[in-house]
Amino acid sequence: MYFKSTFVSTQLECAYKKGEVIFRSDNVSTISVLKDVLSKEATQKKIAVQMSHELDNRAIPHMLELIFPKLEDQVMLAKNVQLIDALQELKVHEQDTTFLSPHCQFILENAELMKEDFKQQPCMVDRLYAIITDLYMDWANFKGVSMKHKVPELLEILDTCNLNNLLEFFKS
Repeated sequence: MYFKSTFVSTQLECAYKKGEVIFRSDNVSTISVLKDVLSKEATQKKIAVQMSHELDNRAIPHMLELIFPKLEDQVMLAKNVQLIDALQELKVHEQDTTFLSPHCQFILENAELMKEDFKQQPCMVDRLYAIITDLYMDWANFKGVSMKHKVPELLEILDTCNLNNLLEFFKS
């Protein structure tokens, strides 16, 4: 069986036969959730379960490259929405706004659409930050280390919205 995330476009493959199940995914967090749920269920039912995992170092860059365009778009949308009121105020007081940069003119022309898009997804940046933070924590957990102390640094890197810095952070 195959499953595909509609949000991030990651995939999960499930193969099973009597006494064995194999899960493969390009998302470390998906495997982490499955491992937690299966462990909990097995413990509740007092069933002995043997679990093993193999990590592919290409999984993290792949995942970040899938998520990053969404993050970039949402951060840009949030920044543009923050500028709308100031730009509209300027437009009220200035007859000619041709001195504005093309980007600012674009924001003015598309202000209502941007506000509507932002209103429909007000927590999207937070959700994407949470996905990336969970990915980092899950990766570290599979490697057997705790990296909670590095989460504030990760959040600072996410605020810069720079994929190369993010990839470097995950490598370290």
